[in-house]
Amino acid sequence: MEPRKDRLTFIDVMRGIAVVWMIETHVIDVVLNEWLKKGAGYGLLNISNGFVAVSFIFCAGAGFWLAAQKKVNDYKAFNPPLWIYLRRLMLILIIGYCLHLPTPSLSGLFDVPTESWMMFYESDILQCIVYTSLISLVLLLVIPRLKIVPLVFGVLAFAVFFISPWIWSWNSMSSLPAFLGALFAEPPISKFPLFPWSGYFFGGVALTALFMQSKNKSRLSWLIILSGFAISAMMINFKLLGTEYPEISNWWKGSPGHSLFRFFGTVGVFGLLYLTEKYYKNNMLGKHLRIAGQESLFLYVSHLLIVYNSMNMGIDVIFGTSLNYMQSLLIFVLITLICYTGAYYWHKLKANNIKRARLVMTVTFSVLIFFFIIT
Repeated sequence: MEPRKDRLTFIDVMRGIAVVWMIETHVIDVVLNEWLKKGAGYGLLNISNGFVAVSFIFCAGAGFWLAAQKKVNDYKAFNPPLWIYLRRLMLILIIGYCLHLPTPSLSGLFDVPTESWMMFYESDILQCIVYTSLISLVLLLVIPRLKIVPLVFGVLAFAVFFISPWIWSWNSMSSLPAFLGALFAEPPISKFPLFPWSGYFFGGVALTALFMQSKNKSRLSWLIILSGFAISAMMINFKLLGTEYPEISNWWKGSPGHSLFRFFGTVGVFGLLYLTEKYYKNNMLGKHLRIAGQESLFLYVSHLLIVYNSMNMGIDVIFGTSLNYMQSLLIFVLITLICYTGAYYWHKLKANNIKRARLVMTVTFSVLIFFFIIT
């Protein structure tokens, strides 16, 4: 089954790599022996893991623009494509919050302590993507000319990176209702607050819009690769030299330098995957990564259910938390194969019979809601 002509394979592949590496990140974090996490090897692995969510959100921004540039007139006229898009966002948001329910039953919600509801309010990666998509949609509706989209969203991305330290210093949880305050609160309250994480989405919109407007995409890709990796290296060198941004106590959390380090590294990969697309586009690995990218939501949700809540117990209960690298790798491969198999057949079902796929999804959600109510 060939990809649709209106899709960019390298962006699907980039998203596919991100979601597969996300599974590795979560598996290793849970099962790897703690003393192995103190070594230099794990330090390098952990740095690479830091690009996973960045790439995932960046690709969401890229996908937003690829769809929006064709439907912007429909969006502005409030035609059906707008409501279809909003309905999809609402579904993703519901899934995101359902993953954070503090109890697996309706009756149990009445006994949950107030402080435990913070788990529900937390802004995770899906919440961040949905709310940033809504902000981007509003911007798209008011921007008069699409040619200035790269400039508007690029400026917005850098603004988000640089004001994040001040947003984190603001106690949003005491100033706003918990549901809204969690969108701005720094970790550990929220893993993916809008600041700085929405900046990667806005950056994905900006770069993809610029890329699609370019008449010489290969030359632009070389520029993206060279500047992306060079600036990323420059940012980490500033860190090693002890150059800190004002009022930042931890460079790795909330620092604009760290955000730029990860953003431009991701930008470099974007350009690299475009220039090398012909080498993987039609081979087996490329095809499977493309499907993984197109079904990233399926892979994201399914692996979380297995890693953290498999039959009311995560993989830490099943396999333990003191494994070596080889054992952890085998578990990562196993979980990836299980999740990808489901995603693959779900992808085929949608391609071959979309009505049946919708029926399967409706029945699945209905069964889950039924058990949530009666449990």
